[in-house]
Amino acid sequence: MTDNFDALADLITGAVKKNDKPSQVSIYLDTGFPPLNAAISGNYYKGLPCGRIIEIFGPESSGKTAIATAAMIAAQKMGGIAAFCDHERSFQEDLGEKNGLSLRPGQWIYKKPDTYEDSLEIFAKAVTVIRESKLIPKEAPICWVFDSLASMIPASQLGKDFNKLNMNDSSALSRLTSNTMKSVALIAEKNNVCVIFLNQTREKIGVMFGDPTTTPGGKAVKFYASVRIQLGSSPINVGTGDDKIVVGSEVTAVCKKNKINRPFMRSKWRFLFKEDGSGYFDTIGSTLDFMVKKGIIEAGRGGRVVWDGKQVFKKDAIAAIRDAGGVEALAKILQDSKVELDEDAEARDAAREEAEEESAYKE
Repeated sequence: MTDNFDALADLITGAVKKNDKPSQVSIYLDTGFPPLNAAISGNYYKGLPCGRIIEIFGPESSGKTAIATAAMIAAQKMGGIAAFCDHERSFQEDLGEKNGLSLRPGQWIYKKPDTYEDSLEIFAKAVTVIRESKLIPKEAPICWVFDSLASMIPASQLGKDFNKLNMNDSSALSRLTSNTMKSVALIAEKNNVCVIFLNQTREKIGVMFGDPTTTPGGKAVKFYASVRIQLGSSPINVGTGDDKIVVGSEVTAVCKKNKINRPFMRSKWRFLFKEDGSGYFDTIGSTLDFMVKKGIIEAGRGGRVVWDGKQVFKKDAIAAIRDAGGVEALAKILQDSKVELDEDAEARDAAREEAEEESAYKE
């Protein structure tokens, strides 16, 4: 029997060559927040996978662009390229630069395409040129962000009078994604691109139980995305009454779909605003809170924490951690601890419904 299979293998190899290598993720883009990395990849150092499609969706001001910017910065730090197709016409380059994004031409691509088709054409041409030029190493990642899928206009709608829009126009974007996502996924895999589609949320009418939220763009994006991250946020207030001001937001991320790691994992962090209008992840403080919750770092009395054998206030612990290597130092402690994140039951139930819809779509 073995001899027969060996002979058959030779014949098959002669006809269609040797077996291809399985698709494997070798490069990940750090989100800057270890617990979010772990929720996505199962590793506190690794984040969003390259060679795959990622969908990040949520309501307004929930941190979608902030995560995408962190991924673009990570790609540039690894010798790669960041690109942003701004369909919402709202990306602020100066704020991205303040957070570490390089705007150097060649390392940064910023486009404002008119239509969905234009955007994908730019993406395909640029990625091909980048890889064929061989001016950056093959392993250097490309991070390409589309902001947002809900704002991408089909060419058939561009310039059309508003009073002439019809039901076919309403479903045009869904039909386009159904026709093109398979090609986007192939381009991403062959060229080691982390493709990030930011998306908005809508509410399903009449849903009484489970998660009522849905996303524009049809089911093809859900099907071809390897990771789908749903964000939610609530304001962080300081003061009371007329003196109350919003100083940031507490963001919750749930991996509704994940082909890289166990799905339905969640993470929570703070996003704080600066006086100049920019914002930043409170990565050290949020990671410290996570470690205290998990018992990796001991909680002290009166809101203190035990750091380096002493009970210190949280702000002093954050300063000491920053001097000791910042969030990277905490990531090492976390990775060594083998502590896992918590599953989210509500997200698991909602994702089960989505899986059933995806199965029907596949059929």
